[in-house]
Amino acid sequence: MAIHPGPHRPRVLIFLVLYPLLAFGCGKGKSGEPVGPATLGSTLEGAALQYLDEAGPAARAGLQSGDLIEAIDYDPVEGRCGLERALRERKPGEEVKLTIRRGPESFEKTVELANALDLDGPACDLGRAAACRRLGILYATGAGVPVDPQRAADLYQRACNRGNADACADLGMVHLQSTSMARARGLFEKACDGGSAAGCAHLAYVYATGQDVPQDDVRALALYGEACDAGDAAGCYNVGLHYEKGRGTAPNLGAALSLYGVACDLGSYLGCTNQGFLYEKGLGTSLDSARAAELYRRACEGNPCEPGDPIGCFNLGVMYRDGYGVGLDKSEAARYVGLSCDKGNAFGCANLADLLYAGDGVAKDEKRALDLFRQACEGGHAVSCRNVESIEKR
Repeated sequence: MAIHPGPHRPRVLIFLVLYPLLAFGCGKGKSGEPVGPATLGSTLEGAALQYLDEAGPAARAGLQSGDLIEAIDYDPVEGRCGLERALRERKPGEEVKLTIRRGPESFEKTVELANALDLDGPACDLGRAAACRRLGILYATGAGVPVDPQRAADLYQRACNRGNADACADLGMVHLQSTSMARARGLFEKACDGGSAAGCAHLAYVYATGQDVPQDDVRALALYGEACDAGDAAGCYNVGLHYEKGRGTAPNLGAALSLYGVACDLGSYLGCTNQGFLYEKGLGTSLDSARAAELYRRACEGNPCEPGDPIGCFNLGVMYRDGYGVGLDKSEAARYVGLSCDKGNAFGCANLADLLYAGDGVAKDEKRALDLFRQACEGGHAVSCRNVESIEKR
C-alpha cells in the first residue's frame, strides 16, 4: 500500500457560528439531576467579564467589566474553556472564591452563583438587552435548558431591537440557516454597524462568497479586517487567507503569516495550522520545520472545550513519519494521523491504514487497516478505494 502524501491544509473561507461566551455552567444536585445553569451574571470575552447585570453575583461583589478571572476556588482557569469547565462543575446557590486581575492588581472575591433563568428572565423583561441575549444563547445551545430554536430567535430579536449588536448577528445566523439570506444580510449589516465583530465577520463571508450580493473580495477583506481588529479569531484567519491568496489585495505572505499567528493566539486552530504550513515551506518567512511542528501540535491538541484541527494532526503525523522537523517516529506518526482520522479527516484514516497494513512502526493489523481504508474511501479518498478493492480480491 502506498503512503499518501502530505501535508495539506484548509484553503477555504470559514464562517463559524461563534456563540459568545457566558459566565454560566450547568450544575447538578445531589441526585445527579440538572438543577439549571449557574451564572455569574455576566457575558464573557475569554475569561474577562463584560456586560455585568447589576443584580448578578459579579456586580454585587463589586466586580467590573474587563475584570479577568484567573482562578476559581484557587484552581487556575485558562481562558474561556477553563472558566466554562469550572462553572459547569458548580450549581446555583454555591459559593465560589474568584481570583481576579484588574489591571496590574490581583484580588479575591467570594460570590454566590445565581440561576441564569431566575436572573436573566426578569432582567430581560425589564428591557436589558444583554440578559435577553444570554437567555437566547441558553435556548439555542441547550446549556442547562431544553433546546428551543424558536424561543432563542425571539429572545435574539428582543435583544437586537434593544440595541444589542451581537444579538442581531445571532439572529442573522438563524435566518441564514432557515429561510432568508436577504434578511440575514440586513441583520449582519446592522450588527456590524453596531460594533459586533461577529456581525462584521458574517457579513464579510456573504461578500466573499457572493451570497445574495455580487461577490466582492475587497469589501470582504475590509469587513474581515474590522472583525479581526475587534478580536475575532475567524476574522483574523480570513484576513490572513486573503493576503495569502491575493483576494481583494496584492498577495503578501508576510502579512498572511502574521495574521494567521494572531488568529492562532485568539483560538483559531486553523490559524495555527496555516501558520505552521508557511513556516514548514518557508513562505513569507525563513523555513522553520521545528516551529511548524509546534504549531501543528497546538492546532491538533485543541482544548477540552474544542477539538482542534484535524489537518494540524495530519501534518504533524506526516512529519513524524518522515522525520522532518521532529525525530523519525512511526508510532507517533500513527498516533497523530489517527487523531486526524478520529476528527473526520480521510487522509488521516488512509495513512493510519497504511501503517497498520504494513506493520510499520505499529503492530500489524490488516483487518483494522481494511476498515480504515473503507472509512477513508467513504470520505472521498480515491487511493483508499483502490486499496479496498485490491485487498478484497486477495
